Parts: sequence; C-alpha cells; structure tokens
Amino acid sequence: MTPQLKDDVTKLSKRQDVPPELEETVDQLPSTLRMVEDPKTPLQDRHTLAKSVGQLTMALRLIEDPKTSPKERAALLLVVRPLTGSLQIIGKTPPGQRAAYTACARQLTVALRLIEDPKTSPQHRAALLLVVRPLNSALKIAGKTPPGQRAAYTESVRSLTVALRLIEGPKTSPQHRRELTEAVQPLTRTLRGIEDPKTSPERRRELTEAVRPQSDELGDRTREILGSPTPG
Repeated sequence: MTPQLKDDVTKLSKRQDVPPELEETVDQLPSTLRMVEDPKTPLQDRHTLAKSVGQLTMALRLIEDPKTSPKERAALLLVVRPLTGSLQIIGKTPPGQRAAYTACARQLTVALRLIEDPKTSPQHRAALLLVVRPLNSALKIAGKTPPGQRAAYTESVRSLTVALRLIEGPKTSPQHRRELTEAVQPLTRTLRGIEDPKTSPERRRELTEAVRPQSDELGDRTREILGSPTPG
C-alpha cells in the first residue's frame, strides 16, 4: 500500500460533499484500509484489498468528473456497488470463511478496471455488466443474511465470480462470453425475485431454495463452455 493511497482515502473520508450514491463506498474505504494495514490479515487478502481500494478511489474520481458521460458513470456505479458490498462482508467475516468474497472482490476490481478502460469494447463491457448485476444482488442478500445461513448465497457468489473471471479473460472468445452471460440468467432472475419487495413470502422461499442448485448448474455450464472448442 502506498502513502498516496492512504492519503487519498483520508481526504475522501473527511469530505462533507460526497454524493449520496457514493457515501456507502467512501464510508467503507477507511475500514478496508485498516484491514490492509493489520498484520493479522492474510498477505494475499491484504494485496487484494489494497488493489480494490486503489481501484475504487480512481472510480470515485471518474464518477465525479464532469467529463464522464452519464452512461459511463452508470456503468462505474454498477461495479462500485457490489465491490463495496464484498468489502463490507469481508470486514465482518472471519478470515477462514471469507475466501469466496475475497475472490469476488478481486474479480470485481478487475471488472472495474476494464470498465474504466476506454479500450474495452462495448460488447465486452456489456458482458461484464450482465454478470456484475446478479453478483450485486447475491452480495446484497448475503450481507443481510446471518453468516450461518448464507451458504447458498456464498455458493452463488462463488459461481458468478468464476463466470466473471472468464468473461474478463482476454483469451475468452466473444462466443464463449455470450454463452456465459446466457448461463447466468436463471440465477439472475432468481436473485432478482428474492430481492423484490413485492415477492410473496412463499414465493421467496421457493426462490431461495433454487439458489444452490442454480449455482451448481452455473458451475457445470461454465465447465462445459470452457471445455468446448473456441468458435471460429
């Protein structure tokens, strides 16, 4: 961690004019930074968290930059929110139980860098966001669920993180990216239904029971796609 990063976070946390949509992220950065500085935090986790904080501070600057288009700002916010959510869960979870969320933070940090990069194609950007959205849902639900009851959501985070990592990969073909984004749709719909306040308690229970098998199906489908020849 560089002194500049620590200085950036300190300045952000002291600001009184943070836009409402960024307040949660700005509030989270100092506690994540303390985890980076804590010698009890595993070295690999410290490295991941430091990168996440650095990428978030850059994203926050871009979001506030008047030169950033509304479309670009919206895309950045779509990734900033789940990355913030993953950092919040990591901060409340014992080291031995946070591997899935640390991996998620790592890949969301990569996704944020790709969204910030003007060289990322519109198609690649769209594919990233199609997986980031259900990840955001899974993290929000997991964050509200007691640790002992969130195993299914942790599995959904793990499966979606693998799909996101593959979509991010420069060697993944456009066809395989499309197949991966299609594969996440059943889980996306289920998580969206669980989040919807209009969903009845009975229907929410049914959807909750579907999370684990759909996460397993996504994992199986991901392996199938990986095992298929690259089109073209």
